[in-house]
Amino acid sequence: MSELDKTLAVLEARRADEEADRQRRRAAACTFLKDFYEVDVAPSRKLKQRGIASSFDGGRLLLERPEEGHFSEGLAIVVGEQGEIDVGGKSLGRHQDGDTAAKKSELIAEIISHFSL
Repeated sequence: MSELDKTLAVLEARRADEEADRQRRRAAACTFLKDFYEVDVAPSRKLKQRGIASSFDGGRLLLERPEEGHFSEGLAIVVGEQGEIDVGGKSLGRHQDGDTAAKKSELIAEIISHFSL
């Protein structure tokens, strides 16, 4: 095998490992956001009382006030390509094992602030 082929094989292996790590981080962040939606957002009576509807599509959590129509400014919580969690265009960083409570607190604070609850 030529040196070029060896170098390319090493490069391809490194890229495959990096892609697998990226996919793992993204999947972990999506799982965290799904759990946050199912446990904290969807069953929330306070959000429903204040007319805030929510939906989750696997990588994006949307909150909005439908009665305000298209003039309403909703809040999007999105999992980025590297596993970071973005809220309204602001990054909260990557989800890490063991920081679930801290990330939940940050998300709750962003929701409260955005909707002036």
